[in-house]
Amino acid sequence: MRFLKKNKRMIIGITIAVVLAVIISTISCYVLAETLINSRDVVYQDNSNLMADNVQDAIDGTCSKIDARLKGIEDELYTIKKIKEVGDEFTTTMGYSYTGLSITFPANSYCTVHIGNTWASSKARGLILAGSKDSISFRVATVNIPEDNNIYVLYSNYFDTETTYYVWARHASDGNHDIVGYEGWCATKYK
Repeated sequence: MRFLKKNKRMIIGITIAVVLAVIISTISCYVLAETLINSRDVVYQDNSNLMADNVQDAIDGTCSKIDARLKGIEDELYTIKKIKEVGDEFTTTMGYSYTGLSITFPANSYCTVHIGNTWASSKARGLILAGSKDSISFRVATVNIPEDNNIYVLYSNYFDTETTYYVWARHASDGNHDIVGYEGWCATKYK
């Protein structure tokens, strides 16, 4: 115990010197390895058919293979998104009129929608999915039934560009109130 008390400064000094030596040695080895060893100079044994004989070429070859595989996978990826909307209440007419509901389909997508009455004091007798809110001259889907049954339009298509369609309806009488809605999904190409 006396020896420790007498040589306390010397022991602390030696401990600090050893810790500093280890830190300096570690840093200098890392710096030397970073600056003196080039990855092109490290020999690589090619077991993966990368046509490489050094580490840098092996890394580059591996990255190229991964990029090629990912490009092939990305061409097959789609994101699936559910689409759903309920329109505002509108006043029914016996002739076709625009319901105020539109559906925008994203580009590069396969989409399917189910369009129908969500609430009605007078059930729709006809539904049209049209290319305009001003005219039904360009129709993409139509359903008409004479009875007072629930009707719906089921529409599926692939869209190259973003496309908006408009929902039109006709009813058995004028002046009632109705709400039309849709739900479905779109599978959009990842890239």
